[in-house]
Amino acid sequence: MDTSQRFGGDWTIEKLGILSNYLDFYLVALKNQSFNKIYIDAFAGTGYIKVGDSEELIEGSAKLALNATNKFDKYIFIEKNKKFAKELNDLVATDYSDLTDIITVKNEDCNTALQEICKTIDWRYNRATLFLDPYATEVRWNTLKTIAATKAIDVWYLFPLSAANRMMKKDKKIDETWKARLDMVFGDNGWENEFYKVNPQLNFFGDDSFIKEVNTEALKEYICKRLETIFPAVSHIPRILYNTKNSPLFLFCFAISNDNPKAIGLAMKVADHILREKV
Repeated sequence: MDTSQRFGGDWTIEKLGILSNYLDFYLVALKNQSFNKIYIDAFAGTGYIKVGDSEELIEGSAKLALNATNKFDKYIFIEKNKKFAKELNDLVATDYSDLTDIITVKNEDCNTALQEICKTIDWRYNRATLFLDPYATEVRWNTLKTIAATKAIDVWYLFPLSAANRMMKKDKKIDETWKARLDMVFGDNGWENEFYKVNPQLNFFGDDSFIKEVNTEALKEYICKRLETIFPAVSHIPRILYNTKNSPLFLFCFAISNDNPKAIGLAMKVADHILREKV
């Protein structure tokens, strides 16, 4: 059985390197704390990845977390694809039989599962790192708000730069379904005023027409600004991940929901350091 997904490229390895480095820090930093430490992976996959056209298997985020020297007290893997979820369950049973009591694999939509997790866990006694790695625009803003409200979760969020930019048509004539999707991803329709300006050259009928004014840096700044409306702290140096043609695909963002100044200071210092370094 081919227990792997095929997608991505060098940016996939770059993303996983950043995550792995942060998990190492997180587990050491909280090692002597009384909190239970939870790892949540919202798009967990099968545990293995074949990157691009390569036949070589690399470890996915789930295996990276499970193989960390220091261990979490609980692992929650969310995977909507039924086949992938089964393969991940099989992997856990085969390779991590000693950890099965603390591993849960949820074959659910990430938004549904995360809403339930955030509302049922007692966050007075638990802390978590969450890896949000959507394929495109699956993560709802309301889900991010629920995550932020826990005041206990550090979040690594792979924002779909390319997908969002593609949906924003140059003339603002955007399909209503896409508009609704963009509102869901950004949290409201403020992106319209942010990225569209009235064309100074009116048409023959005197109607306003619009032109799109957005580049990667402007989109990056806007995403960080939006995340700051719900999270106490957000890194201002998220990593832009590029494909082989040097086109921006994703923005790897870090946010912390804990509003304790000491926790913010430490987490942001480490996350910013990792994001600055090439891995």
